[in-house]
Amino acid sequence: MISWLSQRLAPPVSSPVGEPRDLPLEGLRGLCAVLVMYAHIFAPAHWLDLDYAPSRRFWWFNSGSVAVLFFFVLSGYVIGVTVRTPATSGFVKGYLMRRLVRLVPINTVAVLLVWFLFPAIKGRSIWGSLCFLQNARPYFGGWSMPIIGNNYNLWSLNYEMVYYLAFLAIWRSAPRTGILWAGTLVVGAAATCVDGFPAILSDYGCGALFWIAGLSVAWLTPRDRATGNWPSALLLLLIIWPLDLLNKLVPAVLPAGMLARGPASPVNRLDILPVCVWLLLAVTGRGRRWHRPLALVCLGWASLAVLGSAMTGDYFNGGLATLIYAALVVVAWSLVNWAPTPTLLAKIAPLGLISFGLYAVSLPIEFSLSHQSILPSGTAGSFAVRVVVLVALSVGAAWILERKLQPALRRIFIRKSARLTGGAL
Repeated sequence: MISWLSQRLAPPVSSPVGEPRDLPLEGLRGLCAVLVMYAHIFAPAHWLDLDYAPSRRFWWFNSGSVAVLFFFVLSGYVIGVTVRTPATSGFVKGYLMRRLVRLVPINTVAVLLVWFLFPAIKGRSIWGSLCFLQNARPYFGGWSMPIIGNNYNLWSLNYEMVYYLAFLAIWRSAPRTGILWAGTLVVGAAATCVDGFPAILSDYGCGALFWIAGLSVAWLTPRDRATGNWPSALLLLLIIWPLDLLNKLVPAVLPAGMLARGPASPVNRLDILPVCVWLLLAVTGRGRRWHRPLALVCLGWASLAVLGSAMTGDYFNGGLATLIYAALVVVAWSLVNWAPTPTLLAKIAPLGLISFGLYAVSLPIEFSLSHQSILPSGTAGSFAVRVVVLVALSVGAAWILERKLQPALRRIFIRKSARLTGGAL
């Protein structure tokens, strides 16, 4: 571990080119998009049907927040496997061009879609989201740019843009891994521990820990083609957020009110990070020597979380949710020595290829359908009809954006930009 932390975080010189597309990883990306969509569809609220709200039992497996954090891990990892050159001027320009081509077209369509469906939204929020300035926290001096209404998913794109820009400093300076991790953790915890520290910086710091984790795996952990126990890791990813052990323990050792001033992605939810790293290593076939230690740490932590939930009581239907979580942890333990190839994830890779579009447009479509009187409403059956319509429209729109519009714009942009980048695009 000490030798790993002392390494410089830089592209491996032995691998000057990027790796081919990883289909299981694409499938995992698609699954995360589905988890976010699931969280919005089955929220115990009238988001899809004004006359019907799903049972809170569906909320037992609300893993939307974890899926977004895992998106950050995947983002850092993908940058790591695609950037394998020194940070020269031409390659930096090429990197920035690729990131803009990836984010701007779909974000623009998603923002304009919200404006079209909900024209009462203020133009300031529209422009802020088009420029990736939206944030739940105020910037310095109290200046703020609220997240656009009816598409709260777009909050993470502001973070992505910040991390893409911060990556330039990492790429050029190649800092010691341990120093980068420690500094980022300090920034992430500062708003909780230091009164008056800008909460927005701690927000970025907490999210950056997940992004840097993915980058570290890509640059510092060679691929040894040994897949791990990804089914158990995936099971824990589904339940670790509602079990919420660290969030229950931290208030007991901190002064009253300290957590209230912490960031939206606080350090007391970092128990999610080891599970994310374990899942990434297991699916990509990297870091074989880390698989079992991470499995034991994560499974042990989940077991303690279940025990803590049982001892403190569960607010879901008399503890039934805790029993289900406990059963899933037992299943995960029973599979601890299983390391199947992720062929099942590879089969859903087409879903991963439209995951960004699905993430960007599904929520405004959902909110717009809630006001459509032409659709049945008020019953479980009518709600199911609305879910089918929502999924069909969202998948169709995402496919057009990701498989038609974005590639066409990329080809045009590449032709016009190749001269500026010296062919590095």
